[in-house]
Amino acid sequence: MNSFRSGSSRYTVGLPLLLFALLALAAPSFLATQNLVNVSGQIAALLIVSLGQMVVALVAGIDLSVGSVMSLAGCLVATQADPLWGVTLALALGLCVGLVNGLGVAVAGIHPLVMTLSTMTFLQGLAYLLLPIPGGAVPPVLGALANGNLWGVPRPLLWCAACALAVYLLLHRTRLGLHIFAVGANARSAHLNGVRAVAVVVSAYVVCSLLAVVAGIYLAARVSSGDPAMGAAFGLESVTAVALGGIQLTGGVGSILGVVTGALSLGLITNGINLLGISPFLRGTLTGLLLLAAVCAQRRKVVGL
Repeated sequence: MNSFRSGSSRYTVGLPLLLFALLALAAPSFLATQNLVNVSGQIAALLIVSLGQMVVALVAGIDLSVGSVMSLAGCLVATQADPLWGVTLALALGLCVGLVNGLGVAVAGIHPLVMTLSTMTFLQGLAYLLLPIPGGAVPPVLGALANGNLWGVPRPLLWCAACALAVYLLLHRTRLGLHIFAVGANARSAHLNGVRAVAVVVSAYVVCSLLAVVAGIYLAARVSSGDPAMGAAFGLESVTAVALGGIQLTGGVGSILGVVTGALSLGLITNGINLLGISPFLRGTLTGLLLLAAVCAQRRKVVGL
């Protein structure tokens, strides 16, 4: 894939490398094995949900409800004794939310920001009704899948690799993936060429919500409990990771490599703030500034401004 269609550039790839080098110099404990394992665990949830955000961004959409989907999915698996039943309920949640968001945007013509902000608020309320305070108990079998190593590889990395591979196959080995890029580049032209644009947009939102569910299950399993607010920051952070990775927010341009570099950059910044003893409240400020910088750096004729 060429750099224009992928959105990747020397800047998007170079940012996490620069951050890695700076942290290695500024914080001696950064290169400690345990810290690097912790970084992989912290980044995993953001990377998974950002992969879904990228799919929506490729069709010129945005999904602010992913954080609430994560929170509610985590609460569901933490309040069900049967792990299979809990995961099934969470996946059904993702399917329903994706359909509602997709139909609202593609059929009802509601702006993606308004549509997903509405579902975000609704789902956040449901999460607090289901589990008013952090607690519950995630079945041990799920906890074992999210922690430790398998064949010497940290399990969080395996979660990331599995989700990245699934999204890669979807985008580059299926007709739906081809149609997602086509609709994002020019929806009208795609429609005139026989692409069912409405179905493609709805499918993109379903994929996004399902990946948010996976991220929520992973996060709850990692800490062995549910939290109705655990996904609150992931809506904005996933959009920021996507933008930092060079994915055009008006559709048609993006790649998995870009999502990886964007999520890695945010994860390294968070880890650096913790290691250097900087106020954690600065994280939100930096996230907002990075999102603004990433959008401003996109070429105007590409983003349609």
